Amino acid sequence: MGIEWPGRRGDVLSALRVLAAEPPVLDGAGRDSRWPDLTNAVHWLVDDTPWDLVDPATSIGTILRDGHEGDAIREVVAAVVAVSDRQGPQSSDAAWFSDSGWSEVRRLAAQALTCLER
Repeated sequence: MGIEWPGRRGDVLSALRVLAAEPPVLDGAGRDSRWPDLTNAVHWLVDDTPWDLVDPATSIGTILRDGHEGDAIREVVAAVVAVSDRQGPQSSDAAWFSDSGWSEVRRLAAQALTCLER
């Protein structure tokens, strides 16, 4: 199936790469210095999509190719939202990276990335 919004899909893939990666050494201000950084990765995956409010399956054909991708995205978004609920959206990158659920975010992001890149 084709994708109507390949640019938005590219942002989602970039976000998943950040979320799946080993947490970086933070800069002197305690922030992720990669691009995209943690803040933008979360923004691109959660805020720039409706997936924290509606099923990702609604994006099949626009951003996602099929239900498998929708399932994978649903899981990683839920894990990111759980960290946000515990840490707060304005919390430091260090707090997010040290959250008890961060390893699950990384695992699910890696799985979603594999699914979307196939």
